[in-house]
Amino acid sequence: MRLPVPACWALLLALGICRAHRARPRNVLLILADDGGFESGAYNNSAIATPHLDALARRSLLFRNAFTSVSSCSPSRASLLTGLPQHQNGMYGLHQDVHHFSSFDRVQSLPLLLGRAGIRTGIIGKKHVGPETVYPFDFAYTEENGSVLQVGRNITRIKLLVQKFLQTQDDRPFFLYVAFHDPHRCGHSQPQYGAFCEKFGNGESGMGRIPDWTPQIYNPQDVQVGGPAPHHVPKMPTRPASLAL
Repeated sequence: MRLPVPACWALLLALGICRAHRARPRNVLLILADDGGFESGAYNNSAIATPHLDALARRSLLFRNAFTSVSSCSPSRASLLTGLPQHQNGMYGLHQDVHHFSSFDRVQSLPLLLGRAGIRTGIIGKKHVGPETVYPFDFAYTEENGSVLQVGRNITRIKLLVQKFLQTQDDRPFFLYVAFHDPHRCGHSQPQYGAFCEKFGNGESGMGRIPDWTPQIYNPQDVQVGGPAPHHVPKMPTRPASLAL
């Protein structure tokens, strides 16, 4: 994640995860977009059509005043899953490869506490935090056991994994964390799919096809960058093209 606050947007499909006296147990779905901003109708964006997300938002808790103290991927994810800032949870930088940052072993994360409370936990998509002992999930399909493109960008694959989680025979209430890798840039790691992986799964030769996705192309010349345009996007000649993607 590179954008400043809000570095992500999220929706909670159901409110509350604790069992109150005689209360019906509730399930929670947390949706995270990697580098996502206000590009949806739920955040009053009239140019981008997101009818399904808008419908979900109307039945959910929509975050309008949520912040992260670090505009970086692993640290912000760790804060989301622990409720602690980076200097308290130990995730000072990126978790993967040579960066090798991890949360302190003593940290009590959300999935850890929920599991102890008898709540089933699941994660689908980009995890990018560790160690596993601090962030354990009962059901996990992430970059740790598969392709991040498949579990984080292939919405058909994500849909099938969500169905698999929901169809599991388990009477416990659940917490499901779906962490999309979109719209994070990918030109540095998979340049064949374009700067934002906008070609991945579009049906063209060598790109594969995502059955549930119909690409919608925006013309950079039609992008308005004045007025209420995002202040976190640098005022550069490439700005309209980045917003269009």
